[in-house]
Amino acid sequence: MSLQVHAEGTLDKIKRTNTLVIAYLNGTMPFAFVGDDKQVTGYTIELCRRIAEEMRKDFKLPQMQVQFMEVDTVTRFIALDQNKADLECSTSTNNAERRKIETFTVPHFFASVRMLVKANSGIRNWEDLRGRAVVVPRNTPMVKQIEERSKVRSLGIRIVEVTYNEEAFNSVEKGQADAFVMEDVLLRRYLLSVPHPERYMVVGDSLSLEPYGIMMRKGDPEFKRYVDLQMVKIIRSGEIFRIYDRWFMKPISATIPAMNMPMGYLLRDTLRYPTDKVADE
Repeated sequence: MSLQVHAEGTLDKIKRTNTLVIAYLNGTMPFAFVGDDKQVTGYTIELCRRIAEEMRKDFKLPQMQVQFMEVDTVTRFIALDQNKADLECSTSTNNAERRKIETFTVPHFFASVRMLVKANSGIRNWEDLRGRAVVVPRNTPMVKQIEERSKVRSLGIRIVEVTYNEEAFNSVEKGQADAFVMEDVLLRRYLLSVPHPERYMVVGDSLSLEPYGIMMRKGDPEFKRYVDLQMVKIIRSGEIFRIYDRWFMKPISATIPAMNMPMGYLLRDTLRYPTDKVADE
């Protein structure tokens, strides 16, 4: 079955089925989420919709459908490997370990790993987590990073893994965990929508830098070349800057205010010379 699935290239499958399937991690606002109109939307989703528009033109598929598949931090890889999804468009980090099993296009965001805590917890940096419990989404780079920090500093941190980001935030809110460790941009998202944001803080030195990239199944160089080309077009045209401002500098919805996060110098410099090569171990 595996040989049959991988025998057909992704572009051939899209042409045959007249459908592009986009997998996404719901709840990763402003990157990928279900909006008030029940449609999947967000920064990464909009980038992938732009790629879909070019596919319709390039391959003369005016009726090509875009379908969305909600996945979690584990099933996103399965969806790609089993050819059920063509692109994963949300907040997947391009790192050396993941490049062994999947492939990525040009990074569209760089995030720092920090932690969300209650303002009255007394936690301000990683050393303050000694003997405490932290909650982390399952199958994310943060698990290994915290384990290494805990071991090196002899902190004795207890790590609790959950499937969804909402579960992690709720654990801190209910006092079941002391900190929610995740990329800072996703943590800040919660402070925009909770009833009492002043009760929480995003703290801690940056544990690592996470380059987000649109993820694809490994072993299909033709499809990767096509997606890379479309991303470079979006960047060279300046469209990526307009899309970025739409999601990070303007209100996300009628009820969620703007994040007011100007594009960082690292991403801006990277976009000057687009590449999928990122520096990590």
